[in-house]
Amino acid sequence: MLAAIALAFLVDAPPPVAAVQPAPLREVVYKCSALRREDLSIETYGGQVANPNPGNDPVIFEPQPTAKRRATLEEGTLTVDVVGIQQDVIKVQVTEQFKDRPAPLVYSAFVAPNGLVRYDAANPSPIARYLLPLFGTKFAASAALASGDSWHVDLKTDAVDVQSIFTIISQDGALLNLDELGTVRLNSAQGMNYNVRGKLRYKPSLLVPISGDIDERGNRSTMDTTDEATTTVHFERVSDTLDQTPAPTAAPK
Repeated sequence: MLAAIALAFLVDAPPPVAAVQPAPLREVVYKCSALRREDLSIETYGGQVANPNPGNDPVIFEPQPTAKRRATLEEGTLTVDVVGIQQDVIKVQVTEQFKDRPAPLVYSAFVAPNGLVRYDAANPSPIARYLLPLFGTKFAASAALASGDSWHVDLKTDAVDVQSIFTIISQDGALLNLDELGTVRLNSAQGMNYNVRGKLRYKPSLLVPISGDIDERGNRSTMDTTDEATTTVHFERVSDTLDQTPAPTAAPK
């Protein structure tokens, strides 16, 4: 009898309720794109190497330079969900939904007050790398926020030295037009160094980037190779749960 009652209870019991994820504190959606071009070349600079197929030819020869060129385009939407704030560090969930990807890429990131970001993902998109620092609670480290003001966001580790300078070039009502100038230096013979230039629109009252255009140029040279890479990033805000009347995204030329 007890077994029958227990079985009836199990059969008639309602299914377990799935845990409900709390709604994000804020959701910001961007339309975005990133185009990366790579030009990888191999040269001898007048040197000679052993002929792999000598036959009747000399055992040494000077090969022609070779090159590999490729381009990769990522475009779609990037969503930033603010899911928590602790001691001015913002935890966000990022959803990259790009064309030609089989599924969205979802990962967490932590934005320090000055804009330094730690990613819980191996390869965040270049769009995320340039967009997320602007969510830092004290990113605009200027009390007056006047045209001409500038500040640094730098990171130095055993592996990399990143230096970024942001300058207010003009104000447009509630928005700031910023110039970004940066360098990335890798402490590795295999790494590629980068120079960065960008133009951004930023709304300090809501701590949110409105739009941005960034040009990243990398190079690496050895006695045998010359490699170059260029990445062009564009993003513009299309919705924001804390700002129901988004300002125009276009930045002045």
